[in-house]
Amino acid sequence: MIPDKMKAAVLHGPKELKIEEVDVPEPGPGEVLVQVAANGVCHTDVTYYEAKIPEKMRMYPLILGHEAAGKIVAINERAEGLEEGDSVLLPPVYGCGDCDYCHAGLDNLCRKSVFLGASRHGTYAQYVTLPAKFAFKMKPSVNLERACIAADSVSTVYYALKERVEIRKGDSVAVFGCGGLGLAALNVARELGAAKLYAIDIRDDSLEAAKKLGAEAINSKGKEKLYKELKSMSGDGIRIAMDCVGYEATVTEAFNTVCKGGEVGVIGFTLDKVTLPAGNFMGLQKRIGGSWACPTRLFPEIVKLLESGGIDFNVLVSKFYDLEQVEQAFTDLEEGKIVGRAVVRIPH
Repeated sequence: MIPDKMKAAVLHGPKELKIEEVDVPEPGPGEVLVQVAANGVCHTDVTYYEAKIPEKMRMYPLILGHEAAGKIVAINERAEGLEEGDSVLLPPVYGCGDCDYCHAGLDNLCRKSVFLGASRHGTYAQYVTLPAKFAFKMKPSVNLERACIAADSVSTVYYALKERVEIRKGDSVAVFGCGGLGLAALNVARELGAAKLYAIDIRDDSLEAAKKLGAEAINSKGKEKLYKELKSMSGDGIRIAMDCVGYEATVTEAFNTVCKGGEVGVIGFTLDKVTLPAGNFMGLQKRIGGSWACPTRLFPEIVKLLESGGIDFNVLVSKFYDLEQVEQAFTDLEEGKIVGRAVVRIPH
């Protein structure tokens, strides 16, 4: 039986987060009600928690959270292929379905897109509603407390690698920044056919995790012109570099690292300005592809990747928290006490 009230982490202002009892949302026409099992903890959560966003984007009160998996407990109207009790993965961003971006399969860029835990109540709650077409069914055998991180970190790097830099089988891939996104990028690159992986970070614990995914680890602390070392290690240079940090220094190193015709994927969010020599785009035919979230059309592929066992959650997930410990999870993430991703379990 579905209760009338639920627990949720509600943000009332900058760093004003309370675990409260709120009404369980009712699914509207064409929507499902999902009992949330768990959430991955993301730096974006912390950005909203600390109000490091433009004032016009702030919405209070707001239930945070956007990286979730759970089970369908109610369906409003018929939902093709879905039943109550189904395990589902929830995309954090989805579009209106009617605009040019959505028609082009890029609903992650939709001007009216919904961003859970930002423009709409999110998933640090016992229940959440969303359109049935955006609830992606998974086999019952999938561990929801780990698979939740695929909703954002895994899906983001999957889209970036597959379409924004167009990874090919046999490619060499360097990943700058081996936090939650970076480790997921190494894992997904391996599954998409990368022959050689390089992990660059300043934390030894993150690099140890990267080694477990088959990467050669390079501690970049205090090093300048790291690209020279990477080029000497890789021979003719690296074809794909993924920047999962977003700083000017890391984007520049990534750009200098790739070979002629190489590609750089930028998925680390930043407001830093980056200056690069224009001649390298032309004379060396290097390319940079920015990437934001993941189009929902790719989620069936991501579910297949999960179901096949292609994601090494034992490496990507290192810590678990209860819902009442959300703020502690944010603090630990900001203080570098988490390797890869942390997960918040939702009680029921």
